Amino acid sequence: MRLGNKTDDEFLIKLNEKNRQIQSIFHDKIKEIAKKYLVDVMLQDGTVKKQETFDVEKIHQIYSGFANGLRAWTLDGISSTDNEGIRRNFIKLNTSVDDCRISLHLSIQYHVILFYQPNYEVMKKQKELSDFMDMTKKQEDELTEKSDHVILEKLKAEGYKDLNTQNLFEIFYEDDKIREKIMAEIKLQTDGDLQKISQRKENLLKELDNLLLETYQMEPILIDEARLVTGEEGCVCNIDIERTENSQKTILFDSKKVSSTTKEKISTLIDQVLEAIA
Repeated sequence: MRLGNKTDDEFLIKLNEKNRQIQSIFHDKIKEIAKKYLVDVMLQDGTVKKQETFDVEKIHQIYSGFANGLRAWTLDGISSTDNEGIRRNFIKLNTSVDDCRISLHLSIQYHVILFYQPNYEVMKKQKELSDFMDMTKKQEDELTEKSDHVILEKLKAEGYKDLNTQNLFEIFYEDDKIREKIMAEIKLQTDGDLQKISQRKENLLKELDNLLLETYQMEPILIDEARLVTGEEGCVCNIDIERTENSQKTILFDSKKVSSTTKEKISTLIDQVLEAIA
């Protein structure tokens, strides 16, 4: 049973009011965090401009304070996910009282937009990478062609016939020994130059990545978990109460089946949440 759902249950109506207060306080905190300010960023072409962002690190302060205020609860963790520029920071806690379990979930979801730091080092690294790729392109093509020839000859020597791209993929995926043998032969035949070129290119790209600057975008609105899953920006504040009956979780929470003592304990725990979030 998720608090906030419509009900004619008097006990749940009282809990829903406390839940509304908790959501309101959390929402106000997120709106404060999401206040935008301007930072200098650099575009790919070296142009410097102002970009809006907000201080996402402050959400961890809220979560930590919340967890510290509910030390008797079990903390499932303060975590984050990152999927194609959409990041989610969330915290989950739970506690049990008699035959009931209360779960809390706070989350914010926002977009991450990458720029370069306004640093001359970015331009230097871009030029270094461009010059290196221009310088090694012909050599890399020749080494790649030579490597392809080594792969085919080695596989033919091992008895493989009628080779195509799909066959090569399956062989390399399924046979670790032949893959290692071929890679060792390529390194020998090319003096390791192809690997050196690839490694140098990778290192330059990593150095450029280290000069990236994250900026953040979010509309500080309360959303539900369905909208969270579809990638909408916003924040979630949910409290769920489950009851176990005959070792099975019940689908619906019927307060008539809950003792007055347990109800009082549940109400006290929700009060703890309200106090911790304030």
